Order: sequence, then structure tokens, then C-alpha cells
Amino acid sequence: MSEDKIERLLDRFAQTSESAERVIALTELMTLKALPKRADDRRFDLGMEQWLRVANAPQSDARERLLAIAEVIRATQQLKKRQPALVERLQPAFQEPLPPLHFLDDPDARLNVARACSMLNMPWLQTYRANSIALENAPKPRAEMMSGLVVRSASIAEVIACLAGPFETIQPDTENPADSLARHLTRTLEVFRTTVLGSRLEAGDDVGMSLDRFIRNTMTSTGRPKDESVQVELTREVALTLHDLVRSRFSLATEPQTFLALQYCRKFFSSASWPKDVLNETNMLVQDVSEALVMLGRMGVPNQELLNRLELVCGLKNRAQYVATTLADKHPEMDESIRSWLRSGRLVARVETSTVLQESLLASVDEALGLALIEARAFSDWSDAERRLSKSLAVLDPNLLPLVKGMAAQSGALRIAIEDLAKRRSLDLLGSVGEELEFMPKYFDALRPVSGGLVVVSRPAVVKRSGNAAVGAVVKKGLVE
Repeated sequence: MSEDKIERLLDRFAQTSESAERVIALTELMTLKALPKRADDRRFDLGMEQWLRVANAPQSDARERLLAIAEVIRATQQLKKRQPALVERLQPAFQEPLPPLHFLDDPDARLNVARACSMLNMPWLQTYRANSIALENAPKPRAEMMSGLVVRSASIAEVIACLAGPFETIQPDTENPADSLARHLTRTLEVFRTTVLGSRLEAGDDVGMSLDRFIRNTMTSTGRPKDESVQVELTREVALTLHDLVRSRFSLATEPQTFLALQYCRKFFSSASWPKDVLNETNMLVQDVSEALVMLGRMGVPNQELLNRLELVCGLKNRAQYVATTLADKHPEMDESIRSWLRSGRLVARVETSTVLQESLLASVDEALGLALIEARAFSDWSDAERRLSKSLAVLDPNLLPLVKGMAAQSGALRIAIEDLAKRRSLDLLGSVGEELEFMPKYFDALRPVSGGLVVVSRPAVVKRSGNAAVGAVVKKGLVE
């Protein structure tokens, strides 16, 4: 019986001129799992050709064109081997911008168009992805578009910049537009932070300020949300976004503007402290700011603006003072002037020689950071080793697989953090282990007498780079032989 039904469905898929009928036929074929066995049937190819003709014709009806792309991608879900060839044949459809996704009512169809957008790359697609995210209400298409946007961006700041324009134009046609827009922004921040957390994008410039502008400008057209539950949800998601940014790119924790976006949410609540419903999330930020203050304090660098942010994330001035005083008491290794500053909240003016002292402290930090950079670069990408180890563990001890994957993710995040910190201090390496180059006494010490002009690098030199990437001062000499 099923074979007869498959025959009828193939005939229907190939012969019908109605797109809705062809969609139904494909759905039933996929339900019966007939495609893997009957994909070479001429009738299947005829039906797919009809979709491809519609998809690649710019003059086609907007909905029909998007539906055709969605159906081609949907069919490939059971035809993975044919997917590259079918996607390649969709290239003409992407020579010009596609119609907006909202022409398709079915979120699964929108998801398949989003998948097609992820498989191809045209100059206009970043704008299209951002516009689609701004208008999308279904979680899966939104997540797929966000993934494509993040993968093809150079930094987190660039992702936020792409989203900013489309979100400023949103005008919800609902009874409570401010609440509707806030909910939509909350869902967008959630998929933004989870996607960015799983990526290796560098932070970029002024991430905190960009995120703050993005949130404020999005809500400008409607004003603040009125519903208390909506206010709580948005605040919670903003706090989680900031926390995830900091824990994946820890250098952001030392930048006070990172936490600016929380000021917008603070105005939702008239109470002296944060509501109990968001305390778990804001307490994470208290920990983040505290760790940043300690890290800078150990370097002898007080940051008054960051200390002021502690009051914002704590919610109460008294609590911020208690947290700062506790930090001073728990870390006797910090300079007494730093501990005094944490206790009092005031930065005592220093004599001019303190600038020289601070530069000296930073110079010693640069040397230590340079050595860490050498180790980070030497730690080769172990993705192949991880893959082979994962295969072995899948047989020998599957319980260890999450540990291996976690170690891989943590090592990658640590290397990115070290590279980011080095970039902020204009640090770079000259030479690489095993590289043969001319001996430069300014940058290298020889382990043994040098004969001839060429030497082999045993340890790279740590140097400063100027704005035009030229090699400048030496921070720590390398070794050659």
C-alpha cells in the first residue's frame, strides 16, 4: 500500500502546478521517508526543478519565491549528499536581496529560508539577516539568522551595529507597544548572548556603549515598558548578557562602560535596591566587577569609574561600600593605597612621580603578559586532537566527553582573552620558535656565540607595536641560537 501511495505522491509532486499541493506531497514523502530511496526518481527531479525555477526568477511572486527556497532546503534535510548541489543551484536566487521573511506565515518555512541564508554569503545578506531578526517572532528562524550574522561579523561590536538600525524602526501594532517591544528585545538579547558566547569573536571597540545605545534607541519609539514582569524579564536578560560578555571576554570587565546598559533598567524600579526577582543575575555582575577591581588593584591601578559601577550592580550604596571594604580586607597582597581607596571610595591625589611608578608597574605586567602570549600562541589548535580523542572516548568512556569538550572551549576562551589583553597593551611577538631570521641584538639574546647572519629562534621576543603595526620598543628579549 505504501509503495502505491509513494507512486501517487511522486506523480503529484512532479505534475501539480499548485505550490500548496507540491508542499503537501513533499511533506508526505518525507513522512514516509521515501526520499532517500526515491531521490533519483525523475518525477522528484521534475518537482524540484519547478521550485528552482520559481526561486531563481526575480519576477516571481514574493511569497512563492521564498516558499520555493524553503522547500528546496527542506527537501535536503533527508538528502544530505545532494544538499551542496541543490544549494549551488540556488545561487541565482541570491544575486539580489530576497523579499522579507514575513511573507511566509509558517515559521518552519522561514527557518528553511534562514538556513539557506546561512549556507550562502552575499554582501547584502548581513543587512537582510539583521532586518529578519528585528521582525521575527519565532525562536528558531531568529536563532538561525543570528548565527549567520555572528559567524560573518568581525566583532561583537559589529553585530550590535548591524542590529541597531533595524530595531530602531520597529513599531509594534499592539495594545501595549512598549511591553511588546521590550519582550521582543528580551528574546533577541537571549539569542544574541547565547550565540556570541559560543563564538570566538573578539569584542571590538566600545561594546558596552554600543549595547547601551542599542537598548535605549530600540525603546525610544515606545518608551519604557509598563508591565512589571516585562521590566523584570528585560532587566534579567540585560544582566545575563553583560555577565556572559564579561566571562567570555574578561578584559571587558575592567571597562566601566561595559555595564552602562544596566543603568537603563535601573530606572524601571522605584525601590532602593534591585527587586528580588533579578538579584541572582545582578549578583553575578557584582562578582564580575569585584574580580575586575581586584585584578586592577593587584596591578596597582585604581579605577574610580569602575568602583562607581559597583554601586550600580549592587543596587545600594551601602552594599557597594561593604563589598569594596570586604575586597580590601580579603586581599592584603594589594598595595595599601589601593586597599585604602576601596575602603573609602575616594582616590587620594598622588604626586607626579606616581605616574612614573604606574608606568613601571604596567611595564612589569607587560612582560608577564608577553610571556603568557608566547604560551598562548604556542598552544596549537587541538581541534583535530579533540576530534580523535572524542572518538576514542565515545567507545572507552563516554562520560569523559563533556569534560574534553569543556576543556577545549575553556582553552580557546583563555587564548582569546590573552590575545585581547595583549592587543590592548599593543603587545605582539617577533619571530616564532624554529623560525630562521637575521640576528637582531636589539630584540634577541644569543644562547651561544653567533657565527654568520642567520639564527634560529628559541623564544620569540615580546615587542610593542605602533599604530601602523611597525615593531617598536622591546618588552622582553627573545632567545636565538
